[in-house]
Amino acid sequence: MARTIAPSDQLVSDALSHSLADQRPDRAAGARERRNRRLMLSLPFVSVILFLVIWQIIGSNTDPILLATPIDTVKAFWDLLSSGELAPAFATAMGDLAAGYTLAMVVGILSGVVIGRSPVVERIVNPYINFFQATPLIALVPLVVIWFGVGFPARVTITFMLAVWSIVINTSTGVKETPHSLLDVSRVYKLNRFSVITKVALPNAVPSIFAGLRIALGKALIGMVIAQMEISVTGLGGIITNYGNAFKTAYLLAGVFTASLVGVIAAALLEVVRRWAFPWTRDQSPGHL
Repeated sequence: MARTIAPSDQLVSDALSHSLADQRPDRAAGARERRNRRLMLSLPFVSVILFLVIWQIIGSNTDPILLATPIDTVKAFWDLLSSGELAPAFATAMGDLAAGYTLAMVVGILSGVVIGRSPVVERIVNPYINFFQATPLIALVPLVVIWFGVGFPARVTITFMLAVWSIVINTSTGVKETPHSLLDVSRVYKLNRFSVITKVALPNAVPSIFAGLRIALGKALIGMVIAQMEISVTGLGGIITNYGNAFKTAYLLAGVFTASLVGVIAAALLEVVRRWAFPWTRDQSPGHL
């Protein structure tokens, strides 16, 4: 005997059918999103592996003086590490980088805030900023040697000179771009100039400041290596120079990649600090120069 479906049962059945039909596209979209996320996470690793494989193939068929393979470079790195040559060179490089970059950070942020808050100061210093941005600062190395000699102060000065301008420009740009609505609120609450800078302008400029810090980090690393190569022949720059002169390409590349790895790790740490200390900037990624 056939069972008669009540209207209420039919309504419940239709509702369940529609609910399941709605959930299927949602599950499919979620699965696609997870696949895309996994793909995006794997792309850097695949790219690096592919690069190393191509490099190994090309290097294996090239004169070792012209291009060492990744395997030979790793062996050279281990030789430098086990012989005790790399550790003091690395420590010297980090000392130069830390001193020059920290000085650039302090001077750059303070100068950028003043320039960003004062149109008069901006007009006064703009010609100098444009001049030093357009000047190949490496050409000033002989002058720095005349002023500071061939020791630590000279290397720090070169590192500072290459790094500071990106921080100044990005900080001043971020401060100038403070929304008028926020400045109006600060006037309503009768904040003084110092409070406007610390509680309104600087928090708003954090993404720009960190963009400048990341750019400056790369320039500071370049300045540190150049200073060690051209002034004192010490640290990682000394390793690069000495083994380059001896045509030991694997050891030269080991020094270069050690310096580059420091930059990559430091940039990642900067990003971690930004996200941890300034959580409101997590979705912001400015691209000032």
